[in-house]
Amino acid sequence: MNLTEIRSNLKAPWPVLDCHVHPLDCFGMYNVKTPEEDAEKLVASAKRSSVEKMVLFSLHRSTPREPTMSQCKEANDWAMAMTEAQPDVFLPFCYVNPMYPTQSVEEIDRCVGEEKMCGVKLWVARRATDKGLDPILEKAIEADVPILQHAWIKTTGNLEGESFPADVADLAKRHPAARIIMAHLNGIGLRGIEDIVDAENVVVDVSGGDPESNIVEIAVARLGHERVVYGSDAPIRHFALCLQKVMATLLTDAEKRDICWNNVVRLLPDWANVEPQEVA
Repeated sequence: MNLTEIRSNLKAPWPVLDCHVHPLDCFGMYNVKTPEEDAEKLVASAKRSSVEKMVLFSLHRSTPREPTMSQCKEANDWAMAMTEAQPDVFLPFCYVNPMYPTQSVEEIDRCVGEEKMCGVKLWVARRATDKGLDPILEKAIEADVPILQHAWIKTTGNLEGESFPADVADLAKRHPAARIIMAHLNGIGLRGIEDIVDAENVVVDVSGGDPESNIVEIAVARLGHERVVYGSDAPIRHFALCLQKVMATLLTDAEKRDICWNNVVRLLPDWANVEPQEVA
């Protein structure tokens, strides 16, 4: 098998929307100098795996677990500059910190209300049970945008502010009108799937590790395929590696296409201007 054949096997037969991507700048190992260079390199890698659109959020180049609001703003400005460089590819989300609820709401007003970012990103500063998230969720509902919340169940113990899936279920039940993407199917495992079964406004992305036999099928069986979305967590994991979590399953083409595109489109605001796809 030559290199062209190998690359063709890493692609989907249709365009893919990745709901969980970070700038290369976040991790300090890719030596990108500008948002424009960051966008160019990330897009080139993504398109080799059929990824045509990406939900993008920066965690700041130093990736602090408890960022200041100035750092959040720097991260958001970098993501917006990448989007300006590649407007047909990136769907940026606004990164905020529940340690600063009022300032986070102001940042959402700036990024979503003025700049038309497409959603809100929450990481590990505070668990999803923390009341500091409530004003953020209320603002996201008002602005009609989804929230992507990091979650994990670690055998070594979660970080102090790191959410468990049960925390995300609690958040969803406190805010039933919110549209929540819970990150990291491989990180939350079978226990995490069960924790969100009854939280019907939560979908889960398939990122969070290498492919694991049957876990996507189990998530689909327990949640319904409409509540599973493709996310790579690139550049932490490669686009193609995580795409095979979906493509290598025995799901139907219609289900795979929903997971790889349509399910995310249903969560995005109208101004994202992303159309659903139909299976030919």
